[in-house]
Amino acid sequence: FKLLYSSPVKVRQVIYGKFLAMMGYCLSLVGVLFLFVIAGASIVPHFGYAHMAVALLGIYLLLCAYSAIGLFMSCLTSYQVVAAISTFAVFAFLAYVGSWWQDVDFVRDLTYNISMTNQVYNMIDGLLTTRDLFYFITIIFLFLGLAIFKLRMAREVKPFLYQAMVYALIPVFAVVAGYCTSRPGFIGY
Repeated sequence: FKLLYSSPVKVRQVIYGKFLAMMGYCLSLVGVLFLFVIAGASIVPHFGYAHMAVALLGIYLLLCAYSAIGLFMSCLTSYQVVAAISTFAVFAFLAYVGSWWQDVDFVRDLTYNISMTNQVYNMIDGLLTTRDLFYFITIIFLFLGLAIFKLRMAREVKPFLYQAMVYALIPVFAVVAGYCTSRPGFIGY
């Protein structure tokens, strides 16, 4: 990190560069799955190309979201084991939050929209909606924004109130964007 901080690149460029490398790696993983899709398409008559394309896109977006979460968690600590455990804790939270408090209408809608697995299952089932796309884009930019801000605050000193306000505004912006894009009138299918 000392060499990185003394280099002429910005923190934002470091985070985006790491994330782009992870996106390329995730694309290679999805490329392997694409080979199986090609094999299935050559054997199965009346193959559902659109369904498989949406499912592969969902898996790719999930991997990119996981990469962004892992990148942020690795910015929080210098210990790799702690970063891995905290990353898996966030994964578990985002996977299981959709099953909590299902008897309250407002909370049920909120936890369903926060749950990452619900968004992926829709895409794996072949349903492509703008709500699911914006969900993953919002999650990715939320954690990338938090990572950029965390590394920027490690480099320069700002008042605690400023730091707390930015750490609160980034998730609030993500929640507002997620809420607006999940309204029934704004969902495209």
